[in-house]
Amino acid sequence: MQHDVNFQDEAKRAVLGLGDVAGMRYRTSDRTLLVTITDPPNHNALTRAAMDSLYETLRRFHELPFDRLTLDYDTASGSVACAGLNLKDFEAAARQLRAGEDLLATDSYFVRAACALRRLSRTVPTSAFVDGHLVGAGVELALSCREIVCARSDSKILLPHLRIGVPYHTSGLCHMAGVIGWDVMSRAMVTDAIPVLLSEVLADREKIARLSPGERIRDAKVALDRMAAVFHGLPARIGDAFFAVEDRTGKTRSIAEAHLLQIMSQVFFGGEIDALPLALQEIIDAPRVRASSRADSRLAESLAAHRKRPKRLNHHFSKAIGAGLSADEPGDSDVIMSAAPN
Repeated sequence: MQHDVNFQDEAKRAVLGLGDVAGMRYRTSDRTLLVTITDPPNHNALTRAAMDSLYETLRRFHELPFDRLTLDYDTASGSVACAGLNLKDFEAAARQLRAGEDLLATDSYFVRAACALRRLSRTVPTSAFVDGHLVGAGVELALSCREIVCARSDSKILLPHLRIGVPYHTSGLCHMAGVIGWDVMSRAMVTDAIPVLLSEVLADREKIARLSPGERIRDAKVALDRMAAVFHGLPARIGDAFFAVEDRTGKTRSIAEAHLLQIMSQVFFGGEIDALPLALQEIIDAPRVRASSRADSRLAESLAAHRKRPKRLNHHFSKAIGAGLSADEPGDSDVIMSAAPN
């Protein structure tokens, strides 16, 4: 017992300056650091303060008296474990952009935290305990851990950035695809009418890891076909149906262009993509940076529309997060579905 008390005191001293912040709290258990994302009123959306704190903690982790790191989410938020980035913080970051700057550059508060978590996961056991649905950046944060525990079989993932008007950073997107596959990734990008269950994604994780080079190319080809359809403003095929992404920001084409190059680069370079020469990284990232640097007032308008009518952005999350429809709002305004041609 005395040993446990001494360890807790040691842990508290070690994390001095990295204590609880808005949206995040720290606890210790044996030699495990427990990090809880907690902002229930906003469905545990990731605040900038929380991501800055997490980054500093991860950067100093080997100086701390811990052998493991566990990430979980405040269950007081209801059925949504994490609703992605905090919209207020995200808008503030977008407003500070100057012409040509990258909203999701490597020094972005979220990108650097997610990258640090992936780096730590190579040498330290890290795990995410997920008890609810995940959206956008919340998906990436969980998948950046070495192990993911899905506590609910109905937990869903959603990647709505095409509709928001913001591309994913290349390293984060390619890492997630390496975990769950490009087919699933692109399906979650293109439509939220067909739920992607986290439990099913995790059940296929070992199969995805064992894909041969030829199988990886076939998996990526599905995503390439879908992104190409989005690029041309056409419905993308999923199974025997077609789904169109509503271009609410005028950026869908440029984001699809970025993702086409990201998918191809991940197929060619695989796990070595982070170690590419700078000149090659710049070529791969050029379309993404162009799309990211144009996060102007249209992004704010898109996010404001999401706040007002979440159904249009999150079809199968609207019920989970308690968002209802107004009497004059159609149920599926952002999805066009039709039978596939013979």
